[in-house]
Amino acid sequence: MRLRRYINEQTGQAAGKLEVDNTSLEKARDFADSGKFDLDKEIPDFDKNYMKAQNLAKTGKTKRKDMPVITDDDVKKFQARLEKGTIDINKPLAKDPIVKDNPFPEGLSGLKAKKWLELGLKDGSKEDDKINVRITKVAVKDLMPIQRQIYFDKSMGAIKEFGVEKSLDFITNRSFFVVSEDNYIIDGHHRYLSALLINPKAKVNALKIDLPIKKLLPMATAYGDAIGNKRNQ
Repeated sequence: MRLRRYINEQTGQAAGKLEVDNTSLEKARDFADSGKFDLDKEIPDFDKNYMKAQNLAKTGKTKRKDMPVITDDDVKKFQARLEKGTIDINKPLAKDPIVKDNPFPEGLSGLKAKKWLELGLKDGSKEDDKINVRITKVAVKDLMPIQRQIYFDKSMGAIKEFGVEKSLDFITNRSFFVVSEDNYIIDGHHRYLSALLINPKAKVNALKIDLPIKKLLPMATAYGDAIGNKRNQ
């Protein structure tokens, strides 16, 4: 699907130019209200929505290069692994040289990565690492970002390219946000910004994982590395 491919590219390796947390409303409007896109007609509440999005974006602390990369295509496998307990998350932890003192090592690949993805089944307990995961609907305004750099030109570029209606339909009906039990976003920050700009009350599909963000973030980062997803730069 062209829109899916476009959004994956926009939220992938290349950084944008306009970080929403320090881009003025005037500059944002100049970018958005250009070409054939009539901003006030297409998004009547843009100014209010942009300021809300900017305030939320300022709460993000994690650098983009330290964020996990888990795509929509990875969601089902990630969910299955968590529900089966194949990832070693809780005590008792497996005693293996791969993990040493860190249960969530970053940068694993090859055989080490494959082994790490199954350590939850080799720690002496078959139940301790089974994590409840559910797909639910959440108003986008109730989600919280953790990524520091969210690029307005990436999110707004997708909206202008494909239109408000088509963009919101994709975000709300055909994609998933990976979130912690306390509603922090692990994956989907640029789709999050797009939805906030269009309609903060819109409800999105959230793959909610019953782990707090302080545990989910390092685990998901290690997972993204282990399945071979390249980090954003």
